[in-house]
Amino acid sequence: MSLFFNGREWITPATMSVVDDSAMYNKNLSVGNILAIIGKSEGGIPNTALRFGSPDQARDILRSGEALKAIEKAFDPSTETVGPSEVVYVRVNPATPSTLNLLDAVAGVSLNLASSDYGRYTEGLKIKIENGSISGKKVSTGFGLDYFTIDNLERNAFSVVYTGANATATISVTETSITLTDATPTVLDLTTYKTISQVVDRINSIPGYSATILDGNDEKPALVGLDGVSAQSIKTTAYIVKGDLQAIHDWINSANEGYITATRPAGALKAPVNIPWTYFSGGSDGVTTNSEWQSAFDALQSIDVQWVTPVSPSASIHAMADTHCTYMSNIARMERRCIAGGDVGATDADAIAAAKALNSDRTSYVHLGFYDHDAVGNLTLYPPYILAAQLAGMFSGVNPGTALTNKSIKVRGLERKLRNPTDTDQLLKGGVLCVEDTLEGFKVVQSITTWLINDNYNRVEVSVGVATDFAIRNVRKAVDKFRGKKMTPVLLTQAIEAADTVLKKLSEPEPMGPAVLVGDATNPPYKNIKASIEADVLRIEFEASPVISCNYIPIVMHAVPYSGSASA
Repeated sequence: MSLFFNGREWITPATMSVVDDSAMYNKNLSVGNILAIIGKSEGGIPNTALRFGSPDQARDILRSGEALKAIEKAFDPSTETVGPSEVVYVRVNPATPSTLNLLDAVAGVSLNLASSDYGRYTEGLKIKIENGSISGKKVSTGFGLDYFTIDNLERNAFSVVYTGANATATISVTETSITLTDATPTVLDLTTYKTISQVVDRINSIPGYSATILDGNDEKPALVGLDGVSAQSIKTTAYIVKGDLQAIHDWINSANEGYITATRPAGALKAPVNIPWTYFSGGSDGVTTNSEWQSAFDALQSIDVQWVTPVSPSASIHAMADTHCTYMSNIARMERRCIAGGDVGATDADAIAAAKALNSDRTSYVHLGFYDHDAVGNLTLYPPYILAAQLAGMFSGVNPGTALTNKSIKVRGLERKLRNPTDTDQLLKGGVLCVEDTLEGFKVVQSITTWLINDNYNRVEVSVGVATDFAIRNVRKAVDKFRGKKMTPVLLTQAIEAADTVLKKLSEPEPMGPAVLVGDATNPPYKNIKASIEADVLRIEFEASPVISCNYIPIVMHAVPYSGSASA
């Protein structure tokens, strides 16, 4: 007899158990609300997703540029909404680092240095090498008035001495081997003995030789980690094998130095010679073409974000962003939306034409520039594509399904004043997300997409579309765990339960939940959840009511003649 339990056959009698934790899954919503900004900046690694949790972090890395301003506005967009918890940034300009080669005493390259950051500004980096105040080297790196310095930098790896019967004994060190020669040579292959402790143990096993680890360098590398030496006598008098070049390399690449990186080229065996302050060269911001923009959008494909703003007025870049969002939403199953903006000086007709060219339920278009203070306090006119990032920051700082309609924006003025409704009617009908100057402040007129084909709320109203995206993606994530499970009646019940749990969360009133689905006791926000199995297909269907923003408030006052009587 036997028993099949928990995936195995039990033959020997036993008391066995298993913990069923299928009901312990996290029932909270797990889809984010993250903004990604693509643009040009003075600093930052190109074509790489950089994450910032505050404008200060962005300023430290990006230094300056329109993209930095866009990020700053995104983090502080409105007095009525908070900003995003995080901004993902991709630098589009193909910048290169500046470089410098350090030479040894025979003009061989000891180290290839490169700036840690990328861009033309890195040509302001400099390095100085001098004798240490006691021993070794003093290495300093600097940019402007800021410096990193280390004194007495050296590495005494180990000492070795020969006290055997032969008249002479020498040691030679290369990148990959140590050769000890008395009567006959003994070669230590450093691909086998990779650390100092392994080398010393091996030397001490050879008759007549004695080696000692110095300065706690036990686990320091011996393979490509020691300074070179050729036929150095070690008869009777101990010789200290050094690793000064690797020590300089390691310090530059450590967290104690923040400006540059070092690479030890093949064949380098000597520490660099002293040099006065020497500047780096070759840093470039590069020339940005549509190819670089496409590469930046490609880099975002692996990053889970919900909002994208390209810091550019170019119609071709806007089309690229819209294509990206459409692909990521429909094919890659990571729904996202774009808010783009034109350049300063655009007319309403220009904006309507640009929106018509996009005609997308995934992209909104902004056409007015705004005034704000620059880094030194001057009131400056910024282009609409910066305002687009600000509006995207507002959307990524509110619960999904919340419209920006009638919400204030933090600016010092708008490029020009729109007439409401004369101008705003035409702009909204043309698919332009417009802002206006009101008595109560600068506000969003209505948060819409560029979709012109029909009046479906989920296509036109950004907030309704976001609510739909957020709901369907959370349900999709909740039931994805069933992929690969056995098709059984139990699976139908589990799938319905998982969908119901998420839909219930999506219907919780704010601030506890996003409330992207709305209804009441007599008309719940979701109903008729059905699951069915057909061969290897688990099909799930349900009805849901995404939240719709209040755009119009008609008021009727019924005027009637007054009637009454009076008496004295």
